Amino acid sequence: MEEPQIPAKEETRAKLSIWCARHCCFCGRACTTNMEIHHIDGNHSNDAEDNLIPVCFDCHGELGHYNANHPKGYKYREREIKSRREQVYELHTHKYLRPVDIIISNWMHHVRDEKGKLKKREWGDFSCTVRTLSLDIPVKLHLCIKPYQDKAPLETTLGDLYSGVALWNLNPSQTVFGHFELPIKKGQEPFLVRVEIFWSIIDVLDRTHEMLPFSYVWDDPEPEGDWWYDPRVIYPQP
Repeated sequence: MEEPQIPAKEETRAKLSIWCARHCCFCGRACTTNMEIHHIDGNHSNDAEDNLIPVCFDCHGELGHYNANHPKGYKYREREIKSRREQVYELHTHKYLRPVDIIISNWMHHVRDEKGKLKKREWGDFSCTVRTLSLDIPVKLHLCIKPYQDKAPLETTLGDLYSGVALWNLNPSQTVFGHFELPIKKGQEPFLVRVEIFWSIIDVLDRTHEMLPFSYVWDDPEPEGDWWYDPRVIYPQP
């Protein structure tokens, strides 16, 4: 007997419909009221967002015929379905995405000495300046920093804000002058410290946009030395 269709929760249905602006997340055409929620893995009790895709009636019928064990034809696979869904979501939500700037430094960007120069932080204490570059709508931010010295992970506790646990609420034109500590050893040769930054931005529609990771590198321990931006990550998260 065919498993009965169980509608996804109304809150989830509303959110997914907004993310795609009521467009089919497989063929891309506008649906208005002619839309259904398809369970990708075929389990109608699995209402996890990653298992749901809003589709038109025609595509729902096509996706419902998927059979991974059928030997004929090139059937729709889960990866293809989810990738296409994310493309449609991104198409209709990118207008709500706002840029965020993240800078790691040995200097306080908001404090100057009597000569007007930026004040340097104590050894092992580092600035993390987070700035929203928009003037209109707020965003939220998840920020996870992974530190290394001379290729070895630094065992330390960065706290909720910098470990990807806490959610940053960032209003338009807001700058946060934060800081964190790392157990950096002096006199180590070669001197090389890297922090890899993994981050995502959540827009006002509650959609998460995964941003490309990057790094900051500190390889000059002299008094005027500072971190420099590196567009790569050498030790990506598993």
